[in-house]
Amino acid sequence: MHSSQIITALTGLSALAALATAWIAQYGFGLFPCELCLYQRLPYIGILALSVLATTSMVDASARQLATYIAGALFVTTAGVAFFHVGVEQEWWSSTCAPTGNQAFSFDDVLAAIQEPGQPACNDIPFTFLGLSIAGYNVIAGVVLSALSIWAASKPNLWHDP
Repeated sequence: MHSSQIITALTGLSALAALATAWIAQYGFGLFPCELCLYQRLPYIGILALSVLATTSMVDASARQLATYIAGALFVTTAGVAFFHVGVEQEWWSSTCAPTGNQAFSFDDVLAAIQEPGQPACNDIPFTFLGLSIAGYNVIAGVVLSALSIWAASKPNLWHDP
């Protein structure tokens, strides 16, 4: 494997690790995702798909470098969504997926809610560790992984296949 393939593979593995963490929290510990949690996963899925494609031998080093820049942008995107989610959790701003308590429900709404499994509100914090929610940790992960991706993509000596 060339260094450019290793970098794109590591980028994909970091996205897979983030997704695996979310899936373990969801399916292993019953921490069901809210709407914003699900939106935070989308960039990771994009990074994973992009990295799998870019790691193949059919792609040249310059395309891998571009894929790593794009991954950096997608990591920033997930960090941005996660930051918005933290703001909703901390009530810095409101969101349509965070009930305000001033909602009127019809009989049909109540009946539909009974028949379908509920989705947690985005302002509910089901788990914290050292004072940070899962969304808070995703902000940190997204920023760090973005910085690492952009740093690696900006190093010309890493993107020359022999």
